[in-house]
Formats: sequence, structure tokens, C-alpha cells
Amino acid sequence: MSDKKKKVVNPSFAKGDYKNVIDTIEEKGKCPFCPDNFIYHKHPVLKREGSWFITKQTWPYENSKCHFLIIGEDHKENIDELIPEDMKDILMLMQWAAKKFSIDGGGFAMRFGETSCTGSSVCHLHVHLIVSQKGKSVSFPVG
Repeated sequence: MSDKKKKVVNPSFAKGDYKNVIDTIEEKGKCPFCPDNFIYHKHPVLKREGSWFITKQTWPYENSKCHFLIIGEDHKENIDELIPEDMKDILMLMQWAAKKFSIDGGGFAMRFGETSCTGSSVCHLHVHLIVSQKGKSVSFPVG
């Protein structure tokens, strides 16, 4: 049996205050998006659909007007772990947010797999729903 902790975050992609939080999470070795460890996030869950929920992003990307995260309660790290019901729940949460927050346009993205290939700081699958400030672009890193 290995003494090595399972990787739950990759601090190399985190910046500023967020990097300090990710470093702490890495030391503890517990996924920050799994329900029992969802203590680092500063915003409440806005809505649940199936085994997924939506919340405002605690550390929104530069130039974002609105930035949400849609997170699954089950720890999954790759797209081959998703089932059609997951995608249905994610879509319903995005549609709810678009209506609730009068979103006229934006983008969404999900990184999956090995974080050294994706640019993600958290291994647990999650979807970003981002609306940029008028006339500005939001950069979403991949890789």
C-alpha cells in the first residue's frame, strides 16, 4: 500500500490568495469540491439539480461580470465517468442561471483529466459558466 496521497489539486495553476488556499488543500489531501470538504468556498449553493449544484465562483476570472461553478457531488475526474443524467443536470442549472441572472450571453467550459494537461487547479470535475464584462474578454486557460 502506498503512503502517497491522491492528488486532489494542482497548485501550479493557482494565483494570488487562491494559491494559498490551494496550497492548504494540497497539504490536507482532501478534495475541496466533495461535499464533506466544501469549506473553502465563500458562496452558498444557489440551486441543486440531481447530484449537481451551482454556486458563484469565489475567485472569478479577470473581466468576468458573472462567474459560476457547477459542481457534481460525486467525485469524478474524467468525462468517461459522466452519464447522460449528469449532462442533463448541468444543462438545467445553466438554463436556470441564464434566466435567474438575465444572462444574454456567455460561455461555459469543463476541463477533465490530468491537471498538468488541463490547467485546472482542482481535479474534481466542474463546469465554469462565465459572463464577461461588456466589451472585455475573459481568458479561460486550458493546458
